Amino acid sequence: KESIQALNNWYENVSQSKLNLFYRAKGTVKRWEQHIINYFKTRITNGFAEGLNNKIKLIKRIGYGVPKVENLKRRVFLSLLSI
Repeated sequence: KESIQALNNWYENVSQSKLNLFYRAKGTVKRWEQHIINYFKTRITNGFAEGLNNKIKLIKRIGYGVPKVENLKRRVFLSLLSI
């Protein structure tokens, strides 16, 4: 309930301000509002999955676009052994 009230207060403050950048941010937050509120209810994030995706992208960049998918899989698995 507190997070919903805080968001509503923020929406109101943004509406009263004359800063255009905040209007865009308000739209983004409104689109993701349910997900934001769910975090406060469950305290669960997808941070681990995002971290894995970031690591895989890094491996792809370091490998300059590994030509064979099998080699990419091996590199990813080898790097994830330390997790």
